[in-house]
Formats: sequence, structure tokens, C-alpha cells
Amino acid sequence: MRKYHIFAAAGAATILLSGCSGSGLGMPGSPAWFATTPQAEQATYFRNRCVSYGFEPGTPAMAQCIQNESISSRGRASAKANAAFADMQNSQPKTTTCNRFGNTVNCTTF
Repeated sequence: MRKYHIFAAAGAATILLSGCSGSGLGMPGSPAWFATTPQAEQATYFRNRCVSYGFEPGTPAMAQCIQNESISSRGRASAKANAAFADMQNSQPKTTTCNRFGNTVNCTTF
């Protein structure tokens, strides 16, 4: 029964990390997504967004939309990553204490 819980937790973590976004990690537009998703998949994502806005495939307006969406999304992802890094630098150190009871490890952070 314990093995079931371990596999269930691992499966849930995989689903949460993937964000159901294809082969990359994270939600589309996140720093992790940009770092791990192939360029072709990113282009398809932005192309689909532009089609949903009403742009016609193969037109100069569509190409401009894809470029604008990619640039603005990448800028937001970069700002999020920079803010997270700044938060880490400004945060106070934390202490984590772990205790082992048989096959179980319980950790407390304060």
C-alpha cells in the first residue's frame, strides 16, 4: 500500500509540472516552459493563440501577431523569473529539521 502512495505522488507531481502543455515543463509562457519546450512547439502555441484572435494563417498580420505574442510572453516570463530570484535573495534563511521513523521521514521548516 505504501508503494501505491509513492507512485501516486510521483504521478501527481509529473502532471503538475507538465501543466498539460506537451513536451515542455510548466505552463505555457512560464520560464520553465520557455526553457524546456522545443521552438516548433512554442511557435504552434503562439500560432494557435493568434488564430483564436482572428488572424488568418499565412498573412503578414499573423506573422506579426506570432512575433508580438512570443516577445511579450517571453518578457513576462523573464520578469517572473527575475522577481522570484529577487525574492530568494531577500528572504531570510530557513532551517529544516528532519526526523526519521522507520521508512518515514518527516521534515519541518521554520
